[in-house]
Amino acid sequence: MNQWHVLGVGAIGGLFACRLQQSGANVTLLTRHGLAPTREIIVSGGSERVYRFFQQPLNAETPEAVTEPIGHLLVTTKAWAVQSALKSVSNRLTSESTVVVLCNGMGLAERAAPLIGEATLILASTTAGCRRSSDNKLIISGEGSTRVGAYVPDDTPPAWFTQWQEAVPDCRWESDIREVLLAKVALNAVINPLTAIHGVENGALLHPPLKDQTDRIIDEVQSLLRGGGADRIAAALPDSVRTVCTQTAQNHSSMRVDMARGEPTEIEAIVGWLLKEWIKKPPPTPLLAEAYEAVRAREAQGLSEG
Repeated sequence: MNQWHVLGVGAIGGLFACRLQQSGANVTLLTRHGLAPTREIIVSGGSERVYRFFQQPLNAETPEAVTEPIGHLLVTTKAWAVQSALKSVSNRLTSESTVVVLCNGMGLAERAAPLIGEATLILASTTAGCRRSSDNKLIISGEGSTRVGAYVPDDTPPAWFTQWQEAVPDCRWESDIREVLLAKVALNAVINPLTAIHGVENGALLHPPLKDQTDRIIDEVQSLLRGGGADRIAAALPDSVRTVCTQTAQNHSSMRVDMARGEPTEIEAIVGWLLKEWIKKPPPTPLLAEAYEAVRAREAQGLSEG
């Protein structure tokens, strides 16, 4: 039986903890107060039969409370919290440990690698949709697909990945996970800032008055991608945006939710990374830069008011 510690038990962290538990893994939640949720239920299609927190009690502890080594660690925090989260458990990671970072954004692997010593770093991306309701339920809006791959590219998945394929719908190993992560960042760079700034659901980006702005930002993100040689991802971006906005028309992006709550957003790991770190000499992207600055300003205002 694989043993997994989950660090960052929000909606996605809770979903994956539940999936792994149902596949037979021994799961421990690393929570701020060392307490496991007791009433959470994941509801899919109006039925509570798919997942349930918790058919068996889950262990929970604070990251600092125990010093035994961690064998398998799944990190599902917000992008801006990855470094501090890993620092809280770095003393429990060994050369035998595996760290899976399942977070939005790019540049996270480079920040995570120095903090985990000789542990093996794995990166993952998911399109699963899940939110926490006001009565403490986790509600799936889409099972999605999950892609996993090694920080140092490797065609051969590790032994534990077999359990992930059993536990997680449409879960595949990628020899080059960075391409998957870049495609998702490009998609999020179009959808997330616009939905956050205008306070709209994803589907609104495909219709007036936001359609023209959406198309223009798609063009700008494509120019950034092509500047770095990611022509295939650039060519696929318009269809990807239309597909996601259609399939999740009534959903709220995570950035919109964070902004509405006055919490930090992942703007830096998504748009900031594309504008500042992807290529040395980026082409002009006035609308994307304007959206980036608008989110940062609204975020700073929300945090100061909070």
